[in-house]
Amino acid sequence: MSTILKILSLKVSPVTGKSEVLLKLRYGRNFVIRAKTHLFISPKYFVRKRVAVDVPGEIVIKSRYPTPEVVQAKEVRNKIEQMCRLFEDRIAEEKPENITLDWLQKQVDQYIYGDSSSPVVEVSKPKSFFDHFDDYLAVSQFSESRRKHFLVLYRALKRYALYRHYEISFDTFNPAIIADFERFLRNEHTFFVEDKKASGKNTKQGGANRIPVKKYRAVFDKFPECRIPKQRGDNYIKGLLIILRTFFLWANKTGKTTCNPFRERQIKDSVYGTPIFITDDERRKIYTADLSYDKRLEQQRDIFIFQCLIGCRISDLYALRRSNVITERTSKGDRKCISYIPRKTKEGHPVTVYVPLNETALAILKKYDYMKDEALVDNRYSKEKQAQAIREKMQDSTSDAPLFPLIAQQRYNEYIKEVFRACGITREVSVINPTTGEVEQKSIADVASSHLARRTFIGNLYNKVQDPNLVGSLSGHKEGSRAFFRYRTINIDIKADLIDKL
Repeated sequence: MSTILKILSLKVSPVTGKSEVLLKLRYGRNFVIRAKTHLFISPKYFVRKRVAVDVPGEIVIKSRYPTPEVVQAKEVRNKIEQMCRLFEDRIAEEKPENITLDWLQKQVDQYIYGDSSSPVVEVSKPKSFFDHFDDYLAVSQFSESRRKHFLVLYRALKRYALYRHYEISFDTFNPAIIADFERFLRNEHTFFVEDKKASGKNTKQGGANRIPVKKYRAVFDKFPECRIPKQRGDNYIKGLLIILRTFFLWANKTGKTTCNPFRERQIKDSVYGTPIFITDDERRKIYTADLSYDKRLEQQRDIFIFQCLIGCRISDLYALRRSNVITERTSKGDRKCISYIPRKTKEGHPVTVYVPLNETALAILKKYDYMKDEALVDNRYSKEKQAQAIREKMQDSTSDAPLFPLIAQQRYNEYIKEVFRACGITREVSVINPTTGEVEQKSIADVASSHLARRTFIGNLYNKVQDPNLVGSLSGHKEGSRAFFRYRTINIDIKADLIDKL
């Protein structure tokens, strides 16, 4: 019985900061030999099973960004894994008496240099599917959010390959593989069980108490997700497949391959319900509610109302600075406006959006002007941190500071739900369950989020003017947007007026 383990040399190059990866072969009970791989990696990517000298480990790369260092580390990891699999097969075919240190080192040298007698140039190997994926991520100018979606797909494909013990390539990627990969995405959440030993200290985002079953542990140890996979809905899976199709289109366009399995397998359109939003009366009720008993709740309410009045996405809201507030000359005089380029379309179709500010929006801006009020500082801080935060905010008053006291986006959504309940906005609405696709009745307070503010802006404007191009110029939707089309079915009054005109 033989086992090949990976060891990291203790010698670290003072120039590169890297150490050589060694292969440790255990053959039988007492026979142990080590060979140099001539491959070097930063020690931060080598995770030992325990903290001690000469302890085996694995090369683990968690970084999401394809920096040159990360790309090189992945290449080293892939070569090491290929060597281990190859040598295990060769050992099984070799006579026991021939397995020596010289034999093992010769195998390594031949793999790295081709000819052990002339270790000058490393053997050039064709790029793998994932090598091309790395190139695609490196050359593409994605927004940060879109890059994250591509990396989610990248890690999922890596896990799928390990799960199926299958080497993904352009030539073998066919509609059947896509269908199987889709099943994998649907069922991945079932690969986990509850960890009874987990404590409150190691619980993270409510899901770290779930661990992969022994059968799949190696898969998720190598390519973990930021969050424990939950049951994925149809729209989410369709979104990942669309991203995969985008990668194949790039590979076709750049001549990497002529294969495109999506020519034979179409992706069905995502299913969305009718957009939900609050009325003008409900918005006013929320804005005028007395929430002075909770300053943080009042602050996030004001930010939500402001978002309802300019209609931007949460990513754009958090990017707004004082320089985004400009003055535009109109036929009725000067008018304050919010001016910004939506981050979602910034790289592909950059269009500057101008949204005039009404009296309510201006009042909210004035309320938080320069963020001088001590009440804007979280009262959960110590007095020292409060004082420091106030000084920083005062310094920001002379710079291009944020418009509002912002908190984490997840917490912002939680506060919005709390605001709705505090204001008594709890009417029942019909929503589509993202997992099952079934229509459900829920309180609007339970589904309220930052995106509801954007829908409120668009929906109420469209009810007033029924001009998609005019509303789209204020919301940042491009002409003919399918997302905007859903707003055309929302107002029963408009439909009734049309019928009355027959």
